[in-house]
Amino acid sequence: MAVHLPGLSGGSLTARLLRSMVLPMAGLALLLGFGGAIAIRGAVQAVNDRILAAASRALAESLNVEDGEVVLNLSPAIFGMLEDNERDNVYYSVATSRRVVTGYADLPNVAPNGLRDTEVEFYDAVYKGRAVRIVAEGRRLPGIAQPVVVEVAETLGARERVSRRLLAGLAILEVTLIGLAGLLLPLAVRWGMRPLIRLRDEMDRRVASDLTPLPTEDVPSELRDLVRGFNGMLQRLDAAMQGMRRFTADASHQMRTPLSILRTHIALLRKAAPGSTEARNSVNDIDHASERLQRLLIQLLALARAENATVAPESIERLDANEFAAATAAEHVSDALREGVDLTFERLPGVPIIATHPELCTELLGNLIDNAIRYNRRNGSVEISVERTSAGIAIVVEDDGPGIANEDRERVFTRFTRLDRDTQRSGSGLGLPIAQTLAGAIGATLSLDTARSGRGLRATLTFAA
Repeated sequence: MAVHLPGLSGGSLTARLLRSMVLPMAGLALLLGFGGAIAIRGAVQAVNDRILAAASRALAESLNVEDGEVVLNLSPAIFGMLEDNERDNVYYSVATSRRVVTGYADLPNVAPNGLRDTEVEFYDAVYKGRAVRIVAEGRRLPGIAQPVVVEVAETLGARERVSRRLLAGLAILEVTLIGLAGLLLPLAVRWGMRPLIRLRDEMDRRVASDLTPLPTEDVPSELRDLVRGFNGMLQRLDAAMQGMRRFTADASHQMRTPLSILRTHIALLRKAAPGSTEARNSVNDIDHASERLQRLLIQLLALARAENATVAPESIERLDANEFAAATAAEHVSDALREGVDLTFERLPGVPIIATHPELCTELLGNLIDNAIRYNRRNGSVEISVERTSAGIAIVVEDDGPGIANEDRERVFTRFTRLDRDTQRSGSGLGLPIAQTLAGAIGATLSLDTARSGRGLRATLTFAA
Protein backbone atom coordinates (compact mmCIF):
# COMPACT_ATOMS: atom_id res chain seq x y z
CA MET A 1 0.00 0.00 0.00
CA ALA A 2 1.70 3.18 -1.18
CA VAL A 3 1.09 6.06 1.22
CA HIS A 4 2.83 9.37 0.66
CA LEU A 5 2.63 11.69 3.63
CA PRO A 6 2.40 15.37 2.65
CA GLY A 7 5.64 17.27 2.73
CA LEU A 8 7.96 14.25 2.77
CA SER A 9 8.67 14.24 -0.94
CA GLY A 10 11.00 16.62 -2.71
CA GLY A 11 12.11 18.27 0.55
CA SER A 12 9.00 20.48 0.52
CA LEU A 13 8.38 20.11 4.27
CA THR A 14 12.01 20.98 5.00
CA ALA A 15 11.72 24.05 2.79
CA ARG A 16 8.50 25.11 4.51
CA LEU A 17 10.04 24.64 7.95
CA LEU A 18 13.11 26.61 6.94
CA ARG A 19 10.98 29.41 5.50
CA SER A 20 8.87 29.47 8.64
CA MET A 21 12.02 29.77 10.76
CA VAL A 22 14.03 32.25 8.68
CA LEU A 23 11.78 35.25 9.29
CA PRO A 24 11.50 34.69 13.06
CA MET A 25 15.25 34.15 13.26
CA ALA A 26 15.93 37.31 11.23
CA GLY A 27 13.52 39.26 13.42
CA LEU A 28 15.14 37.85 16.55
CA ALA A 29 18.58 38.73 15.20
CA LEU A 30 17.47 42.32 14.56
CA LEU A 31 15.92 42.51 18.01
CA LEU A 32 19.05 41.14 19.64
CA GLY A 33 21.20 43.49 17.57
CA PHE A 34 19.10 46.48 18.61
CA GLY A 35 19.18 45.42 22.25
CA GLY A 36 22.89 44.65 22.03
CA ALA A 37 23.62 48.08 20.55
CA ILE A 38 21.75 49.76 23.40
CA ALA A 39 23.57 47.59 25.96
CA ILE A 40 26.97 48.28 24.36
CA ARG A 41 26.42 52.04 24.29
CA GLY A 42 25.23 51.97 27.88
CA ALA A 43 28.24 49.93 29.01
CA VAL A 44 30.74 52.10 27.12
CA GLN A 45 29.19 55.25 28.55
CA ALA A 46 29.13 53.83 32.09
CA VAL A 47 32.82 52.84 31.93
CA ASN A 48 33.93 56.19 30.48
CA ASP A 49 31.73 58.13 32.89
CA ARG A 50 33.49 56.40 35.78
CA ILE A 51 36.88 57.47 34.38
CA LEU A 52 35.56 60.99 33.86
CA ALA A 53 34.19 61.07 37.42
CA ALA A 54 37.58 59.91 38.73
CA ALA A 55 39.24 62.83 36.93
CA SER A 56 36.79 65.34 38.42
CA ARG A 57 37.29 63.82 41.88
CA ALA A 58 41.06 64.08 41.52
CA LEU A 59 40.70 67.77 40.59
CA ALA A 60 38.33 68.38 43.51
CA GLU A 61 40.73 66.75 45.95
CA SER A 62 43.50 69.02 44.67
CA LEU A 63 41.63 72.18 45.70
CA ASN A 64 42.86 74.25 48.65
CA VAL A 65 42.05 77.63 50.15
CA GLU A 66 44.88 80.16 50.60
CA ASP A 67 44.19 83.68 51.87
CA GLY A 68 40.47 83.18 51.19
CA GLU A 69 41.07 82.21 47.58
CA VAL A 70 40.56 78.82 45.92
CA VAL A 71 43.83 77.35 44.70
CA LEU A 72 44.26 74.27 42.47
CA ASN A 73 47.42 72.22 42.98
CA LEU A 74 47.40 69.75 40.08
CA SER A 75 49.75 66.80 40.39
CA PRO A 76 51.72 65.62 37.33
CA ALA A 77 49.61 62.43 37.26
CA ILE A 78 46.43 64.47 36.93
CA PHE A 79 47.97 66.57 34.17
CA GLY A 80 49.03 63.38 32.39
CA MET A 81 45.50 61.98 32.62
CA LEU A 82 44.02 65.21 31.26
CA GLU A 83 46.48 65.35 28.42
CA ASP A 84 46.17 61.68 27.36
CA ASN A 85 45.55 61.78 23.60
CA GLU A 86 44.10 58.24 23.62
CA ARG A 87 41.23 59.56 25.70
CA ASP A 88 40.38 62.36 23.30
CA ASN A 89 40.45 66.03 24.26
CA VAL A 90 39.77 66.77 27.91
CA TYR A 91 38.76 70.19 29.28
CA TYR A 92 38.20 71.31 32.84
CA SER A 93 37.16 74.30 34.89
CA VAL A 94 36.93 75.19 38.57
CA ALA A 95 34.35 77.85 39.39
CA THR A 96 32.86 79.49 42.42
CA SER A 97 29.54 81.23 42.44
CA ARG A 98 31.21 84.46 41.21
CA ARG A 99 33.86 83.41 38.69
CA VAL A 100 35.97 80.69 37.06
CA VAL A 101 39.03 80.13 39.25
CA THR A 102 41.01 78.09 36.72
CA GLY A 103 40.59 76.09 33.54
CA TYR A 104 38.59 76.88 30.44
CA ALA A 105 36.47 79.90 31.20
CA ASP A 106 34.17 79.31 28.22
CA LEU A 107 33.39 75.70 29.17
CA PRO A 108 29.57 75.39 29.33
CA ASN A 109 28.26 76.02 32.84
CA VAL A 110 26.05 72.98 33.23
CA ALA A 111 25.25 73.68 36.92
CA PRO A 112 24.36 77.41 37.05
CA ASN A 113 22.57 76.93 40.38
CA GLY A 114 25.53 75.17 41.93
CA LEU A 115 25.80 71.69 43.43
CA ARG A 116 25.74 70.33 46.94
CA ASP A 117 28.90 68.97 48.53
CA THR A 118 30.06 65.74 46.76
CA GLU A 119 27.04 65.89 44.42
CA VAL A 120 27.94 64.62 40.92
CA GLU A 121 25.97 65.20 37.71
CA PHE A 122 26.64 64.17 34.08
CA TYR A 123 25.57 66.18 31.03
CA ASP A 124 25.86 66.10 27.25
CA ALA A 125 26.85 69.36 25.58
CA VAL A 126 28.71 70.89 22.62
CA TYR A 127 32.05 72.64 23.10
CA LYS A 128 34.29 74.06 20.36
CA GLY A 129 31.94 72.58 17.78
CA ARG A 130 32.27 69.03 19.09
CA ALA A 131 30.00 66.88 21.22
CA VAL A 132 31.36 66.43 24.73
CA ARG A 133 30.40 64.59 27.88
CA ILE A 134 30.67 66.76 31.01
CA VAL A 135 30.80 65.73 34.66
CA ALA A 136 30.16 68.38 37.32
CA GLU A 137 31.00 67.81 41.00
CA GLY A 138 30.34 70.05 43.96
CA ARG A 139 32.96 70.37 46.72
CA ARG A 140 32.67 72.47 49.90
CA LEU A 141 35.90 74.18 50.99
CA PRO A 142 36.67 75.91 54.32
CA GLY A 143 35.91 79.62 54.25
CA ILE A 144 34.01 79.45 50.94
CA ALA A 145 30.29 80.16 51.28
CA GLN A 146 29.06 78.06 48.38
CA PRO A 147 30.42 74.71 47.18
CA VAL A 148 32.99 74.99 44.40
CA VAL A 149 31.89 73.34 41.12
CA VAL A 150 34.50 71.29 39.28
CA GLU A 151 33.70 70.44 35.64
CA VAL A 152 35.59 68.01 33.41
CA ALA A 153 34.57 67.59 29.74
CA GLU A 154 35.69 64.93 27.29
CA THR A 155 35.08 64.62 23.55
CA LEU A 156 33.34 61.42 22.43
CA GLY A 157 35.69 60.09 19.75
CA ALA A 158 37.17 57.33 21.90
CA ARG A 159 33.74 56.25 23.08
CA GLU A 160 32.48 56.04 19.50
CA ARG A 161 35.50 54.01 18.42
CA VAL A 162 35.02 51.50 21.22
CA SER A 163 31.28 51.30 20.51
CA ARG A 164 31.89 50.70 16.81
CA ARG A 165 34.39 47.92 17.54
CA LEU A 166 31.99 46.22 19.92
CA LEU A 167 29.04 46.61 17.52
CA ALA A 168 31.12 45.21 14.68
CA GLY A 169 32.00 42.22 16.85
CA LEU A 170 28.31 41.74 17.71
CA ALA A 171 27.34 41.89 14.03
CA ILE A 172 30.03 39.37 13.08
CA LEU A 173 28.84 37.08 15.87
CA GLU A 174 25.19 37.31 14.77
CA VAL A 175 26.04 36.71 11.13
CA THR A 176 28.15 33.71 12.15
CA LEU A 177 25.35 32.27 14.29
CA ILE A 178 22.75 32.80 11.55
CA GLY A 179 25.05 31.21 8.99
CA LEU A 180 25.66 28.20 11.23
CA ALA A 181 21.93 27.93 11.91
CA GLY A 182 21.23 28.06 8.18
CA LEU A 183 23.69 25.22 7.62
CA LEU A 184 22.55 23.09 10.55
CA LEU A 185 18.77 23.62 10.34
CA PRO A 186 18.24 21.43 7.24
CA LEU A 187 20.22 18.66 8.89
CA ALA A 188 18.29 19.08 12.14
CA VAL A 189 14.94 19.06 10.31
CA ARG A 190 15.85 15.95 8.35
CA TRP A 191 17.07 14.26 11.53
CA GLY A 192 13.87 15.23 13.34
CA MET A 193 11.71 13.91 10.47
CA ARG A 194 13.32 10.46 10.49
CA PRO A 195 10.59 8.87 12.65
CA LEU A 196 7.91 10.14 10.26
CA ILE A 197 9.91 8.92 7.27
CA ARG A 198 10.18 5.50 8.91
CA LEU A 199 6.40 5.47 9.32
CA ARG A 200 5.98 6.38 5.67
CA ASP A 201 8.35 3.60 4.62
CA GLU A 202 6.43 1.12 6.77
CA MET A 203 3.14 2.16 5.14
CA ASP A 204 4.71 1.87 1.67
CA ARG A 205 5.74 -1.71 2.46
CA ARG A 206 2.21 -2.73 3.47
CA VAL A 207 -0.23 -4.47 1.19
CA ALA A 208 -3.44 -2.65 0.32
CA SER A 209 -5.58 -4.79 2.63
CA ASP A 210 -3.40 -4.20 5.72
CA LEU A 211 -5.16 -1.47 7.70
CA THR A 212 -3.74 -2.27 11.14
CA PRO A 213 -2.89 0.85 13.21
CA LEU A 214 0.62 2.26 13.12
CA PRO A 215 2.75 1.71 16.24
CA THR A 216 3.11 4.77 18.47
CA GLU A 217 5.76 3.54 20.92
CA ASP A 218 8.78 4.96 19.07
CA VAL A 219 7.02 8.02 17.69
CA PRO A 220 8.13 11.42 19.10
CA SER A 221 5.54 13.11 21.28
CA GLU A 222 5.10 15.91 18.71
CA LEU A 223 3.99 13.37 16.08
CA ARG A 224 1.79 11.14 18.24
CA ASP A 225 -1.36 13.17 17.63
CA LEU A 226 -0.73 12.94 13.88
CA VAL A 227 -0.20 9.16 14.07
CA ARG A 228 -3.29 8.74 16.29
CA GLY A 229 -5.35 10.73 13.79
CA PHE A 230 -4.01 8.58 10.95
CA ASN A 231 -4.78 5.42 12.94
CA GLY A 232 -8.32 6.69 13.51
CA MET A 233 -8.69 7.18 9.77
CA LEU A 234 -7.39 3.64 9.18
CA GLN A 235 -9.91 2.25 11.67
CA ARG A 236 -12.78 4.11 10.01
CA LEU A 237 -11.60 2.94 6.60
CA ASP A 238 -11.31 -0.64 7.87
CA ALA A 239 -14.81 -0.44 9.36
CA ALA A 240 -16.16 0.90 6.07
CA MET A 241 -14.45 -1.86 4.08
CA GLN A 242 -15.69 -4.50 6.53
CA GLY A 243 -19.21 -3.12 6.17
CA MET A 244 -18.88 -3.16 2.40
CA ARG A 245 -17.68 -6.76 2.46
CA ARG A 246 -20.54 -7.78 4.76
CA PHE A 247 -23.00 -5.89 2.58
CA THR A 248 -21.68 -7.58 -0.58
CA ALA A 249 -21.72 -11.01 1.02
CA ASP A 250 -25.24 -10.56 2.42
CA ALA A 251 -26.55 -9.09 -0.84
CA SER A 252 -25.08 -11.92 -2.90
CA HIS A 253 -26.58 -14.46 -0.49
CA GLN A 254 -30.00 -12.80 -0.63
CA MET A 255 -29.95 -12.58 -4.43
CA ARG A 256 -28.81 -16.15 -4.89
CA THR A 257 -32.18 -17.66 -3.91
CA PRO A 258 -34.46 -15.72 -6.33
CA LEU A 259 -31.92 -16.10 -9.12
CA SER A 260 -31.75 -19.87 -8.55
CA ILE A 261 -35.56 -20.03 -8.61
CA LEU A 262 -35.63 -18.06 -11.85
CA ARG A 263 -33.08 -20.32 -13.54
CA THR A 264 -34.78 -23.50 -12.30
CA HIS A 265 -38.27 -22.55 -13.46
CA ILE A 266 -37.02 -21.19 -16.76
CA ALA A 267 -35.45 -24.61 -17.36
CA LEU A 268 -38.72 -26.33 -16.36
CA LEU A 269 -40.73 -23.97 -18.54
CA ARG A 270 -38.66 -24.94 -21.55
CA LYS A 271 -39.53 -28.60 -21.00
CA ALA A 272 -43.22 -28.13 -20.06
CA ALA A 273 -45.93 -28.16 -22.63
CA PRO A 274 -47.41 -24.73 -23.38
CA GLY A 275 -50.55 -24.12 -21.33
CA SER A 276 -49.92 -27.07 -19.02
CA THR A 277 -50.21 -26.93 -15.23
CA GLU A 278 -46.44 -27.22 -14.89
CA ALA A 279 -45.94 -24.26 -17.24
CA ARG A 280 -48.44 -22.13 -15.32
CA ASN A 281 -46.82 -22.98 -11.98
CA SER A 282 -43.40 -22.14 -13.36
CA VAL A 283 -44.62 -18.79 -14.69
CA ASN A 284 -46.15 -17.99 -11.28
CA ASP A 285 -42.94 -18.91 -9.49
CA ILE A 286 -40.90 -16.86 -11.95
CA ASP A 287 -43.20 -13.90 -11.38
CA HIS A 288 -42.89 -14.25 -7.61
CA ALA A 289 -39.09 -14.62 -7.74
CA SER A 290 -38.69 -11.64 -10.07
CA GLU A 291 -40.90 -9.55 -7.78
CA ARG A 292 -38.80 -10.58 -4.79
CA LEU A 293 -35.59 -9.82 -6.68
CA GLN A 294 -36.95 -6.45 -7.78
CA ARG A 295 -37.85 -5.52 -4.21
CA LEU A 296 -34.43 -6.67 -2.97
CA LEU A 297 -32.61 -4.58 -5.54
CA ILE A 298 -34.76 -1.55 -4.74
CA GLN A 299 -34.04 -1.91 -1.03
CA LEU A 300 -30.32 -2.47 -1.60
CA LEU A 301 -30.20 0.75 -3.60
CA ALA A 302 -32.22 2.49 -0.90
CA LEU A 303 -29.82 1.28 1.79
CA ALA A 304 -26.79 2.44 -0.19
CA ARG A 305 -28.43 5.82 -0.75
CA ALA A 306 -29.34 6.11 2.94
CA GLU A 307 -25.81 5.29 4.11
CA ASN A 308 -24.34 7.96 1.84
CA ALA A 309 -27.07 10.54 2.39
CA THR A 310 -25.82 13.98 3.41
CA VAL A 311 -28.28 16.66 4.38
CA ALA A 312 -27.16 20.20 3.54
CA PRO A 313 -28.61 22.95 5.77
CA GLU A 314 -30.19 24.67 2.77
CA SER A 315 -32.14 21.48 1.90
CA ILE A 316 -33.98 21.47 5.24
CA GLU A 317 -37.61 22.62 4.97
CA ARG A 318 -40.27 23.45 7.54
CA LEU A 319 -43.25 21.16 6.98
CA ASP A 320 -46.71 20.77 8.49
CA ALA A 321 -46.39 17.34 10.12
CA ASN A 322 -50.14 16.66 9.71
CA GLU A 323 -50.14 17.32 5.97
CA PHE A 324 -46.83 15.54 5.43
CA ALA A 325 -47.86 12.37 7.30
CA ALA A 326 -51.32 12.32 5.64
CA ALA A 327 -49.82 12.66 2.15
CA THR A 328 -47.29 9.88 2.80
CA ALA A 329 -49.97 7.59 4.21
CA ALA A 330 -52.19 8.20 1.17
CA GLU A 331 -49.49 6.73 -1.07
CA HIS A 332 -49.90 3.35 0.71
CA VAL A 333 -53.68 3.04 0.64
CA SER A 334 -53.60 0.64 -2.31
CA ASP A 335 -51.04 -1.58 -0.53
CA ALA A 336 -53.25 -1.66 2.58
CA LEU A 337 -56.30 -2.63 0.53
CA ARG A 338 -54.39 -5.39 -1.21
CA GLU A 339 -53.24 -6.83 2.13
CA GLY A 340 -56.67 -6.40 3.76
CA VAL A 341 -55.36 -3.90 6.32
CA ASP A 342 -57.35 -0.94 7.65
CA LEU A 343 -55.20 2.23 7.32
CA THR A 344 -56.22 5.29 9.40
CA PHE A 345 -54.72 8.68 10.18
CA GLU A 346 -55.10 10.86 13.28
CA ARG A 347 -54.20 14.55 13.11
CA LEU A 348 -52.69 16.66 15.89
CA PRO A 349 -54.70 19.83 16.60
CA GLY A 350 -53.06 22.98 15.31
CA VAL A 351 -50.19 23.20 12.84
CA PRO A 352 -47.27 21.13 14.17
CA ILE A 353 -44.10 22.13 12.30
CA ILE A 354 -41.11 19.86 11.72
CA ALA A 355 -37.80 20.79 10.07
CA THR A 356 -36.53 17.97 7.85
CA HIS A 357 -35.39 16.87 4.41
CA PRO A 358 -38.66 16.18 2.52
CA GLU A 359 -37.47 13.41 0.18
CA LEU A 360 -35.50 11.42 2.75
CA CYS A 361 -38.22 11.80 5.35
CA THR A 362 -40.86 10.62 2.86
CA GLU A 363 -38.80 7.52 2.11
CA LEU A 364 -38.28 6.89 5.83
CA LEU A 365 -41.94 7.22 6.83
CA GLY A 366 -43.03 5.22 3.77
CA ASN A 367 -40.70 2.44 4.84
CA LEU A 368 -42.26 2.29 8.31
CA ILE A 369 -45.80 2.25 6.87
CA ASP A 370 -44.86 -0.44 4.36
CA ASN A 371 -43.43 -2.64 7.14
CA ALA A 372 -46.53 -2.13 9.29
CA ILE A 373 -48.78 -3.23 6.39
CA ARG A 374 -46.57 -6.06 5.11
CA TYR A 375 -45.99 -7.78 8.46
CA ASN A 376 -49.50 -7.23 9.85
CA ARG A 377 -52.21 -9.87 10.24
CA ARG A 378 -55.08 -10.29 7.82
CA ASN A 379 -57.86 -7.76 8.54
CA GLY A 380 -55.46 -5.94 10.84
CA SER A 381 -55.14 -2.18 11.24
CA VAL A 382 -52.41 0.44 10.94
CA GLU A 383 -52.83 3.85 12.55
CA ILE A 384 -50.61 6.82 11.65
CA SER A 385 -50.74 9.74 14.06
CA VAL A 386 -48.94 12.96 14.83
CA GLU A 387 -48.20 13.59 18.51
CA ARG A 388 -46.51 16.22 20.62
CA THR A 389 -43.90 14.92 23.09
CA SER A 390 -41.43 16.48 25.50
CA ALA A 391 -38.68 15.95 22.89
CA GLY A 392 -40.59 17.54 19.99
CA ILE A 393 -43.07 16.43 17.32
CA ALA A 394 -43.45 12.69 16.68
CA ILE A 395 -45.00 10.77 13.79
CA VAL A 396 -46.19 7.39 15.06
CA VAL A 397 -46.90 4.28 12.96
CA GLU A 398 -48.79 1.73 15.07
CA ASP A 399 -50.12 -1.68 14.02
CA ASP A 400 -51.91 -4.55 15.75
CA GLY A 401 -49.89 -7.33 14.15
CA PRO A 402 -47.59 -9.84 15.90
CA GLY A 403 -45.16 -7.08 16.92
CA ILE A 404 -41.50 -7.57 17.83
CA ALA A 405 -40.34 -9.02 21.14
CA ASN A 406 -38.20 -6.81 23.39
CA GLU A 407 -35.13 -9.00 22.95
CA ASP A 408 -35.37 -8.72 19.15
CA ARG A 409 -35.87 -4.94 18.83
CA GLU A 410 -32.16 -4.15 18.63
CA ARG A 411 -31.45 -7.07 16.32
CA VAL A 412 -34.00 -6.08 13.68
CA PHE A 413 -31.96 -2.97 12.90
CA THR A 414 -29.20 -5.24 11.58
CA ARG A 415 -29.17 -5.76 7.81
CA PHE A 416 -30.89 -8.83 6.40
CA THR A 417 -32.11 -9.88 9.85
CA ARG A 418 -35.49 -11.61 9.69
CA LEU A 419 -37.46 -13.12 12.54
CA ASP A 420 -38.18 -16.84 12.38
CA ARG A 421 -41.91 -16.27 12.04
CA ASP A 422 -41.41 -14.12 8.91
CA THR A 423 -39.38 -16.56 6.84
CA GLN A 424 -42.47 -17.52 4.83
CA ARG A 425 -43.28 -13.88 4.03
CA SER A 426 -41.69 -11.94 1.21
CA GLY A 427 -39.03 -9.55 2.40
CA SER A 428 -35.30 -9.05 2.74
CA GLY A 429 -34.78 -7.72 6.28
CA LEU A 430 -33.69 -4.27 5.07
CA GLY A 431 -36.72 -2.13 5.87
CA LEU A 432 -35.89 -1.16 9.47
CA PRO A 433 -32.09 -0.81 8.86
CA ILE A 434 -32.89 1.61 6.01
CA ALA A 435 -35.32 3.50 8.27
CA GLN A 436 -32.78 3.83 11.08
CA THR A 437 -30.04 4.98 8.69
CA LEU A 438 -32.33 7.60 7.16
CA ALA A 439 -33.39 8.79 10.63
CA GLY A 440 -29.76 9.40 11.51
CA ALA A 441 -29.21 11.27 8.24
CA ILE A 442 -32.08 13.73 8.84
CA GLY A 443 -31.38 14.18 12.56
CA ALA A 444 -34.48 12.35 13.83
CA THR A 445 -34.73 9.46 16.28
CA LEU A 446 -36.49 6.16 15.64
CA SER A 447 -37.69 3.95 18.48
CA LEU A 448 -39.73 0.73 18.67
CA ASP A 449 -42.24 -0.09 21.43
CA THR A 450 -45.27 -2.26 22.02
CA ALA A 451 -48.49 -0.76 20.67
CA ARG A 452 -50.85 0.89 23.15
CA SER A 453 -53.35 -1.92 22.61
CA GLY A 454 -50.88 -4.38 24.14
CA ARG A 455 -50.22 -6.17 20.86
CA GLY A 456 -48.46 -5.10 17.69
CA LEU A 457 -45.62 -2.64 17.15
CA ARG A 458 -45.42 1.12 17.70
CA ALA A 459 -42.68 2.86 15.66
CA THR A 460 -42.08 6.46 16.79
CA LEU A 461 -40.20 8.94 14.60
CA THR A 462 -39.32 12.01 16.69
CA PHE A 463 -38.19 15.39 15.34
CA ALA A 464 -36.49 17.76 17.73
CA ALA A 465 -38.46 20.86 18.67
